[in-house]
Amino acid sequence: MTTQPTEQSAPADDTPVAFYDHLLPGIAAGRYRITVGQQLPAEQLPGARLDPVEQIVDVRAAQFRLDPSWVHAVYPAAHSQGPFHGLLPHITLDPAALPWEREPFTGSVPNPARAPWLALLLFGEGELPGDPNALGTTVPLTVRALLDGDAAVSGPALDRDAVDPALLDTPCRVVDVPRDLLAQLLPEPSDLALLAHVRTGGPEGAGGSEGADAAPADGQGGRLSRDAHAVITTARFPDAAQGRYVAHLVSLEGHTPPGPEADGRPVRLVSLHSWTFTSCPESGGGFGPLARRFAPGHGEHSAAPLRPSPAAGAGLPDELGTLLEQGMVPMTHITESGERALAWYSGPFLPRIAPELPRPADGHFPDADGLLLHEPHTGTFATGYACAWNTGRALALADPGFATTLVRLRHRGRLRRATERQYVTYSQQLFHSAPSAGPAPRAAARTTVPTPRERFEELLRGDALGALAASFAHPDDPGPDPRPVPTAPATYRLNTPQRSSAPQPPSSDARETAAWLARLRTLSGVPFDCLVPDRRMLPPESLRLFHVDRGWLDALLDGARSLDRHPGADTATDSELDQLLNAQGSVPTAGLLLRSALVPGWPTLRFEARAASGTVPVEVIRREVLGGDVLLMLFDRMPDRLTIGEPHQGLHFGVDDRGDVALRSLAPGEVGRPLGRSVPVGTDPALTVTTPAGARVLDVGRLAARLAEDVKSGSPLSPAEFAVQLVRAPEQLTLSFEGTTR
Repeated sequence: MTTQPTEQSAPADDTPVAFYDHLLPGIAAGRYRITVGQQLPAEQLPGARLDPVEQIVDVRAAQFRLDPSWVHAVYPAAHSQGPFHGLLPHITLDPAALPWEREPFTGSVPNPARAPWLALLLFGEGELPGDPNALGTTVPLTVRALLDGDAAVSGPALDRDAVDPALLDTPCRVVDVPRDLLAQLLPEPSDLALLAHVRTGGPEGAGGSEGADAAPADGQGGRLSRDAHAVITTARFPDAAQGRYVAHLVSLEGHTPPGPEADGRPVRLVSLHSWTFTSCPESGGGFGPLARRFAPGHGEHSAAPLRPSPAAGAGLPDELGTLLEQGMVPMTHITESGERALAWYSGPFLPRIAPELPRPADGHFPDADGLLLHEPHTGTFATGYACAWNTGRALALADPGFATTLVRLRHRGRLRRATERQYVTYSQQLFHSAPSAGPAPRAAARTTVPTPRERFEELLRGDALGALAASFAHPDDPGPDPRPVPTAPATYRLNTPQRSSAPQPPSSDARETAAWLARLRTLSGVPFDCLVPDRRMLPPESLRLFHVDRGWLDALLDGARSLDRHPGADTATDSELDQLLNAQGSVPTAGLLLRSALVPGWPTLRFEARAASGTVPVEVIRREVLGGDVLLMLFDRMPDRLTIGEPHQGLHFGVDDRGDVALRSLAPGEVGRPLGRSVPVGTDPALTVTTPAGARVLDVGRLAARLAEDVKSGSPLSPAEFAVQLVRAPEQLTLSFEGTTR
C-alpha cells in the first residue's frame, strides 16, 4: 500500500454553514410578578370589580455554573501548542440560546444591540495576580459568599431574592481581574454583540435547508436545526512570541463597564469555563502543519500500513522480515505447563488481506487450543487467533447480563428441541401404531389397573371411533351411508396433526445476544493491546491503515459464544444467532488509526473515505476516540482516497498569515464567496490596538465599520455578517492509496 498526496492543505470555501445574529429566548431569565385582574363593564353591578391576584414566577437559567457537556468545543484546544498568534480564540456552546438568556451588566446599562451576558477573556502569563502562570487557577466560593460580597473586590450586584435558594450553598469559581486590565480587554457594551453569534450546518447537523448558503440571518423567533451552536469569540490575539494563555468564559451579569470613574478595586468575575493553551509560532501545531505530516516524505509520520518496523541495522533473516511485513509481532508465550517460549502474535489489524481461516465442521471453534497455528519458518506458534478466542470469552464472562442471557437462550433452545422430539415420539406411538384387526381378545385378568392411555387405545380398537365421528359430525352432513357396513375387520389410522410451518420470530434473548455480538464484532471493548500489540506500530503524529482479519473476528465471537455451549445440542441456537448476526449490518474489513494532536484539538474532525478511485463512498462502521489522542475508524471496504478536514463547527476566526481579513460577499445566494480583496488588520494600529499591558486587542466596532464600507456600504454589519468576514475557512488534506500488500 502506498500513499500519495493528491491535494495539499487548502481552504474549503464551500462549507455549508449558516450564521445567525442571535437566538433570543421567549423570556429572559429572572423573577417576574404576574398580576391578574378582572372588571365587569357595568360598574354599578354588585361584585363588578374583583381584587387582583398576584403571583411571583421565576424563570431560571444557568447563572453560576455551566454544565461541562454544554461546551461543544474550544479553539485552540485545551493544552494545545501551535501558531495561534493570528487567531481569535473562541468557545462553542450547545445550548444555542444560552448567551442571551440573561442581561449583561446592571439594569442601568442599556442593551439595544442584544449583547450576550457572557464574554470570553484571554489572559497571558503574569497578568492575573491569582494565576501568574496562566494555568487556569480560580478561587472556589459558594454562591452565598459571592452574593455577600468582599470589601477588597468589586463583585456582581445581584438580587439575592431572585436567586434560587437551593443554589446558595453550591460552589462556583471566580477570578479577580485588575480593573485597568479588564478595561483594556473587555470591548465596549455596544461591541459585545458582534463577538457572539449562532451557527448551524455541517456534517454533524440535521441537514436543514438554512445551512445551504451560509447566509447570515436573525434567529429571533425562528426555528433552528438541532445542530445549532452558540459561538463566543474573544477580541484579543495571542502574542507573536511564545507564551501560555488562559481563556475564561465569564459572566457580566450584575457588573458595570469598567470606566475611568470607577474605583481601583479588582473586579470579581464568575468563571463558567476555562482552558489553557500555548501560542508558539515555530511549533507548526495548526491543522495544516499537523495534517501535512501524513503525506509521503515525512518518515514515520507519513500515512502507511499498520505493521511493526524492525530496528535499523537489525540484520534480520529474510523469513523474520517477511513475518514482520505481514503484521506478525514476536512475543513471549507461556505454555500450559508454565514454560516460556517465543511466539508470533497478530491482532485483527493487518497490513495485508489475511487468508481465510479454515472452519470446523459445525462452523464454530470449541476452544482456543484448536486455534494455535504452527509457524513453519521459525518452528513456533502463531497465537493471534487463540488470543482472540480467549479475549472473547473473557469479555463475555465479564458482562453478567450477556452471560445470563446467552445461557438462558441455550437452555430454552435445548428444552424446545427436547419437547419437539418428545412430541414426535408420542405422535408416532399414538397415531402410527400397528393396525388392529378388530377387538382384541379378552386377555387374562390384569394384574394392574390400566392407564388412561391404555383405556383410550382400547376404545379405539372397539366401536368408539364411529361413535365419536357421529357425535362430532357437521350439521349439514347427510349422515352415515345407508348401505350396509361390511363386517370385515376394519383398520383404524389417524393422521398426525400438522404443526404450523410459519417461521417463528426470534426471541428477545436471541435478539439481545445477537446485538451484543454485533457490537463485539466491531471490536467494542477489546483491549487496545490486543489491537496494536507494539506501541512502535503507532508512533505519535501518525496515520496507519489496515485490513481487518475476518478470521480474528470469528475467533473472537466464538470465544464469546462458548459459554455453556454443547456442539450437538446447540446447533439450532447457533444457526439462529448466525442468521441474526448476518442481519446486523456490515462487517468491518478495513480501517485506520490516527494518533495525533488533531484528535483532541478537533473533536469533530471530518473524514471522507472513498473507493474505486474516489467514486464510491465508504461506509464508516465505527468511529471512536481511544484514549486522549487516538482515533479508530472501521470501514466496510478499503478506501483508496481519504480526505481529512477541519470540522465545519470548528471554524475559527482571525487574520491570515499577512495579518489581513479576506473579504467575503454578503449578497443573497453568494454569501461567503471570496471577493479577492482584503483589509489589513494586523498591521493597522487603528484596528488592532496594543494596550498598555502589551495585549493585541481588536477594535471590534471600528473594524466592523471598516468592513462594512467594502461589503455592505450604507448599513452596519450584523453579528452574523461580522463573523462571516472574520472566518478563516477550514483546511483539508486529501491522500490517495494505491496497491495492496498480500
